[in-house]
Amino acid sequence: MGTLAQKGLVTRKERGSKTLYSFASPESIRGLVELERELLDERARKLNDLIPLLSQHTKKNPEERLDIVQYEGIEGMKMVMDIAFYCRSKKWDIIAPYKNFLREYDREYAERYLRARKHYGVTSRTLWESGMRDGRKLSQDEKQDRNPRLMPSIMHGKFKSMMVLFDDKIAIFSSFEKHSAILITSKELHGMFSAMFAGIWEISEPY
Repeated sequence: MGTLAQKGLVTRKERGSKTLYSFASPESIRGLVELERELLDERARKLNDLIPLLSQHTKKNPEERLDIVQYEGIEGMKMVMDIAFYCRSKKWDIIAPYKNFLREYDREYAERYLRARKHYGVTSRTLWESGMRDGRKLSQDEKQDRNPRLMPSIMHGKFKSMMVLFDDKIAIFSSFEKHSAILITSKELHGMFSAMFAGIWEISEPY
């Protein structure tokens, strides 16, 4: 009853030791409803004025979006790799040092990685260090899917991290000893790294 009294829907009278409640008149209740409706209308108008400001804040131009997230540990590195598998474009550009996360972790995960790439239909342009030509024969399908090239020998040892470019994202996997990965979402930065990749790609030789 206290809440109803606060809202003006009932009146309260003290009579001796008793408290008597009675409902307000229909006209009073109708007036209260009208007041509540006016307040709701006023809140709706204020919200409508606020929405464009919220939209400007939360729906930034994709060209301006910048997100940087760091993932720790082997499981974090795997998580970033899984995100890359779901890329919209189904295309990666990769720079991989001789000692990279996939090569150093374990054989089972490396094979799972290759199966997952095949399953999700991801193809790539892959830049390897010259030391990657270790006598391993690639099947024709692997060559077609991974499209590897060997970077000039002058670049040997310059890359400690593995980098995967896809969509508007840059995934950077630390050297295996560090156990971390960074995922950057930025159309601007992705464009810059893609231009750098294309320059190295042009001066690299087919595997």
